[in-house]
Amino acid sequence: MPKLRRFKTDPLSRIITLGYIDAELVNDIIQLIYEINEEDVKKAQVEPIKLIINSPGGEVYSGLALIDVIDNSQTPVYTICHGTAMSMGLIVYAAGHHRSASRYSTFMYHESHYEMNGKVATHKQEIKEADRTEKICDDYLISKTKLTPAILKKVKSKQEEWYFDVNTAKKYGLVDEIL
Repeated sequence: MPKLRRFKTDPLSRIITLGYIDAELVNDIIQLIYEINEEDVKKAQVEPIKLIINSPGGEVYSGLALIDVIDNSQTPVYTICHGTAMSMGLIVYAAGHHRSASRYSTFMYHESHYEMNGKVATHKQEIKEADRTEKICDDYLISKTKLTPAILKKVKSKQEEWYFDVNTAKKYGLVDEIL
C-alpha cells in the first residue's frame, strides 16, 4: 500500500505527494495538514502547503474527506499536477486554493463506478449510493470550475472516460497556472 512520502526530514514539510487515494494515505495527509495548521496559528505569515498530485484516482469517501480538510484549512493548500489527476484525483486537485499543472499533465473525468467485492454492484442500495456520491463530486467540480452540468452529462451519456490536457483544463477553469 502507498505511504505518505515527505521530501524533507522536517516533520512539518509543506510538500506532500498524492498517488492512489486510499484511507491510509489520506489519513496521513489529513494529520499533516492539521499539524501544519496548528503550527501556523502562531505565525504572522505562512507558506502554503503544496499537494503534488499524480493520481489515477481511488476511493471516493477518502477523497471527500481530504477535500473537506483542504476546504477548511486555514493554511492555503496549493494543488500541483505532475502527470495525472484522474477520477477522484481530479476532484481532489480541484480543491486546491491555487491550482497549477505541468504542461504534459493529463486529466480524466468519468461517471461513478461502484464496486463491491471486486464486482460492479447491481444492488439498488449500492447504485443509489454511487449516484449520491457522484452528485457530490459533480456539484463540487462544477462549483470550483467553469464546467457545467451539461458538459458532465454529455460525458456520462457516452459512458466513457473523458481525458483532456492542461490547455483544456485551463479553458474550463480547473488550472490557474501552467508550469
